[in-house]
Amino acid sequence: MNARLTLSSFLPLFFSCFACGHLNAASTGTLTVKFGQTTEDSFKATHPNAVKISFNNELKGNIYQEKPNSHKDVRRDIVFEDLEDVFVLFDQNKHLIALQLQFKSDYFGILAPSLGKKYSIITKKQSPLGSKYMELYNNGVSIYLSKPSFFSDTSLLFITIDAKEKLLKSIPNSMLDNENKILNYLVKKCFSPQ
Repeated sequence: MNARLTLSSFLPLFFSCFACGHLNAASTGTLTVKFGQTTEDSFKATHPNAVKISFNNELKGNIYQEKPNSHKDVRRDIVFEDLEDVFVLFDQNKHLIALQLQFKSDYFGILAPSLGKKYSIITKKQSPLGSKYMELYNNGVSIYLSKPSFFSDTSLLFITIDAKEKLLKSIPNSMLDNENKILNYLVKKCFSPQ
């Protein structure tokens, strides 16, 4: 129990530095992947273990995946232990347009307060059945923190407004009434081979 209390006290402070930064688009993202700054070439240089997994035909860009915990050096790399996958999408001009972090467990309660302090909250919902959803915004970037059910993992998605609007033009009407369906649709359209 003491370890969880210590972890819950340390992680908001750490995540504040790791994922948020100042309130401008250039610092929206993580410590090493920032909207308005990171290009595909700079990403490949700073993340040599990231693997190009596909090409997104709709958004005309390359998709990369990195498994941060599979190659971290515990002496110098600070990575969440439960950070399972990171997906990154660039457009045809090699600009960052989407970033997804997938955690193996419930990080919603740890991440939501830090994100809420750094970015503008659009929506925050929590159901008695364990579903948690938070939508935020920062200078041209939509940010979604989601935990769809009590036993599910946590997902954090950053996507530019332009890319989001382009993708939502083709969303089926039946999905428009549910935030989690919209979010799943965006993730699928960004990071699934098409």
